[in-house]
Amino acid sequence: MKKIFTINCGSTSTKVAYFHDDILMSKVSLDISSEQLKQMPKTLQQLELRTGQVRAFLTENHLDPKEFDIIVARAGTIPAVPTDGAYEVNALMLASVTYAPEAQHASTLSCLIANELVKDLAVPVIIYDPTCVDSADPIAKITGIPEITNMPVAHLLNTKMAGITYAESINKNYKDLNLIIVQLGGGITLGFHDHGRIADWIYDDEGPMSPQRAGRIPTRYLANLCYNSKLTLQEMRMYLCGQSGLSAYFGTQDVRDVEKLIESGDEKAELVLHALAYGVAKGIGELSVIRGGEVDQIILTGGIAYSERITKWINELVHFIAPVTVIPGEKEMEALAAGGLRVLNGEEEIHPYTVYPKGYSSIEEIINNPSFLA
Repeated sequence: MKKIFTINCGSTSTKVAYFHDDILMSKVSLDISSEQLKQMPKTLQQLELRTGQVRAFLTENHLDPKEFDIIVARAGTIPAVPTDGAYEVNALMLASVTYAPEAQHASTLSCLIANELVKDLAVPVIIYDPTCVDSADPIAKITGIPEITNMPVAHLLNTKMAGITYAESINKNYKDLNLIIVQLGGGITLGFHDHGRIADWIYDDEGPMSPQRAGRIPTRYLANLCYNSKLTLQEMRMYLCGQSGLSAYFGTQDVRDVEKLIESGDEKAELVLHALAYGVAKGIGELSVIRGGEVDQIILTGGIAYSERITKWINELVHFIAPVTVIPGEKEMEALAAGGLRVLNGEEEIHPYTVYPKGYSSIEEIINNPSFLA
């Protein structure tokens, strides 16, 4: 029996779970209040608090890190890696996410907390299925601005798990199928999984609006918004990718609240929520063409996939492309544990992490000349 501990840091909570092989033994979401977050606006300022919360969970549940066979952390905002799967949490990764992260995001703290738990212990720590796997078709990364290359970013962890789950349900291998998989959450991302490889994608800032994201905005409007606003660059980024979408329209990111408005006769609420589903359907149609319409299945997953209203709206528009399967919820902790178990069983190798942040060629350079602190 393998003892596996998983860590997944989100913006307002740290999810941790303990597994015996693939059996979930305990799981909890360690929340952080809005007042605490206001006092720690920079991501790294939260490390001590979050690590303390995790240690308290371990103590309360009589769990000792030295007895773990592996700790699997959600990947942070690291430079794009060449393939999916497991990567070692090493000195380069720790320095990169501490001193030169690609962006400020709480997920970055997952591997740092894991490293704190096993200092001086012979317990391996890995990340699994990071969001930034550079496996896309080269043509998908070309933009109309030569200085900008559109690098792949996607909710790989849960969508890949959904793809594997679907494939197993029809007694096939995930890597034998062409799948369009949609992550319906606070941000909405879509990916074309070509026999296990993300060939193309639509990230949450370039597709449909979502509960927290503005989604794709025509450049003529976006330029005006940015230049006419008094918001700083960071504030504008937070608005577009955290405070817009349903949150901007209704003051809530909970789809269930919007559906209650619809049920009370609010026509605007129905129009806006329908527009969200409409945008998802457009994104599915956009991705369907990259292999000439050869799509075996469309899969809708994530928390919003529990909404029968939204999945029905999407299905009505895209079922002509391929059949639609709904796998609601998020199984990120299970996906992390499953990846760790495959590593422990020798079914997968741990990839060495060797990707330096742009502009750096050594760990010393990263530590001594950080571009900015998170």
